[in-house]
Amino acid sequence: MGAQPLFSLQDFYGGSIRARLAVAHLLFSQLAGELAAHAAFTGMLAQAVILQKDMARIMADLDHGALCAVCGAREGGGCCSSFMSGENDALQLLLNLLIGVPVAALREDEECCFLGNTGCLLLFKPMFCLNYNCQHIRQSAAPAQMQRLEQAVGRLLQQQYGLEQLLLVVLRRQGRLIG
Repeated sequence: MGAQPLFSLQDFYGGSIRARLAVAHLLFSQLAGELAAHAAFTGMLAQAVILQKDMARIMADLDHGALCAVCGAREGGGCCSSFMSGENDALQLLLNLLIGVPVAALREDEECCFLGNTGCLLLFKPMFCLNYNCQHIRQSAAPAQMQRLEQAVGRLLQQQYGLEQLLLVVLRRQGRLIG
């Protein structure tokens, strides 16, 4: 058995999105089986999936997708610019892989590389993507609806953060994370 690669935090949170995507796929190939047997991790991941589905239902109730599609179809597009791809870190991409999302760069243009024909391919997204609600979204929703959405987003982001922290602990214990 060969030596496992050592990673630094820079590998997870820095560099190009292509480099972070490659790290996520490498970690997936190395850790998927082990993480599937890690009871605390699988419990937290299952809870994150439930929270993500709850948030998606709330967004659907607000017709979030249709509002975003209108902006995205305009000249200059919407919020999902190529800059947004860089908000994704390798561990968050790994979490998507672990729940069966076929994470890959879908495009090479001015839009986020994870933006497909039916929207974002990712289920676990960066903080900015989840927290940002443009004027059109805020004006089309009642304050109670926005509050419900913000609370759901907060719960999901907290769970995603906890999962990333647990992944870092696992990697440190295995001696795969330096620094």
